[in-house]
Amino acid sequence: MSQPYRTLFMGTLVQDSFLSVGGRDDPTASVDSPFCLDGSNRPTLRGSGLAGALVATLRRMRRDEPEPVPKTISGSVDGRQPSVWRCFNSHPRAETRPVVRQHVAIDPRTGAAATGMLFDVETLPPGIRWPFLLEVDTSRDAQAADLARQVLGHWAAGRCLLGREVARGLGWLRLENGREYVLTSEHLEQWPCACDANDYPGYIAAQFQALARPIKPAATPLPDWCEISGTLTAGDYRPAWHGDGESVWGLDSLSIGGHAGDELIAHWNDRFMAPDGLAEEARDSLFDPDFTVVTCVREGDDQRLPYIPGSSLRGPLRHALARRRRTRGEGTEDVDTLFGTTQQSAKLLIQDAFPDPDAELRLAWFQHHAEDEFTASTYGSGKFDRVAVMQGRFRWRMVLEGARPEQRQALRELLALAEHGQIGIGGGQWRGHGWLRWQIDRFDGEEDGV
Repeated sequence: MSQPYRTLFMGTLVQDSFLSVGGRDDPTASVDSPFCLDGSNRPTLRGSGLAGALVATLRRMRRDEPEPVPKTISGSVDGRQPSVWRCFNSHPRAETRPVVRQHVAIDPRTGAAATGMLFDVETLPPGIRWPFLLEVDTSRDAQAADLARQVLGHWAAGRCLLGREVARGLGWLRLENGREYVLTSEHLEQWPCACDANDYPGYIAAQFQALARPIKPAATPLPDWCEISGTLTAGDYRPAWHGDGESVWGLDSLSIGGHAGDELIAHWNDRFMAPDGLAEEARDSLFDPDFTVVTCVREGDDQRLPYIPGSSLRGPLRHALARRRRTRGEGTEDVDTLFGTTQQSAKLLIQDAFPDPDAELRLAWFQHHAEDEFTASTYGSGKFDRVAVMQGRFRWRMVLEGARPEQRQALRELLALAEHGQIGIGGGQWRGHGWLRWQIDRFDGEEDGV
């Protein structure tokens, strides 16, 4: 009679955002936080990191259970037993180039960058695809495969959080084409197979094709996992209160700076608005911006598109809530709980916001100068320029985890403030940039008054 032997789970992890997993601390590296590489200098998702993400999701899923993570999975049986979950290292399916993300802390008193708080992180861009393979030792614990299937169902629904800087927008992934293969003692000679260890996904798909069962996305969210999503829109400002819906009262624009390297690779394309009389052949030679917007190239695409980093949403929201509490004479404990500190993790996670492919995207190259108050002309070398997004729609997503009702209410009030145009993001806010139109499309539990 066949006995439980192993259950294999296979699929592809797809990045919905930038991703960074920690590598070795190299003092000669050109970035503050390098990406993890193996001995062949290939970007690597280590099995230990994937296992940690799986266990974290399991703990969220079973947070109300007496033992959220069974000892057979945590590996804590007598302190000597390996986990029945074994994750394999993964490398991108296609060659890719790293992208350096720049972070800075904002001084709430001035709205400018705080001194000594600039750092960068090496990342991989959205769209990267990673082979995923999990082996479950069902000969020791048959129920561990059921738990793995449930966890991966949540990953298939887009609830995979991996690596560092998740609260600031990095490390949001989803599982595509997930499949389960249940092996019994009849397959002892077929798994594992050292001869095909370099391509286990291909070996499994061919050898156990008849056993494949799809992993279905979870139909319900994780407990106390409140998903919030919406859009940020730049373009013609048509106030709803005016009535006719046609009157344009101005332009909402956006300017968020990225790494200094973005200025070196910025180029003119057909998305830029050009003044009348500017010859098309002269645009490329003239375009040399002092300050450009942060852009990215998604895997499989060749166009650089502007986006809104999760950190650029997180900072203004935090400062707005802190100001709101202080002006009311209230404490800021909920601010620290929602947005985190150096001593505690955040309950609010914010993903990067990327352009909606169904909305038109337009940019402009603004010329600025500082004015001499005595001559009313340009002051010395005080001429500079700035690139801004003049039209576009960006889709954002947030997760609020394990928050109390009063903290959920604080976030609702904060987002309502944003919907009324009271929260600016990005640079050049006092020159008119960054005051976009927020729209909330989803707030889990809102329909129940929770």
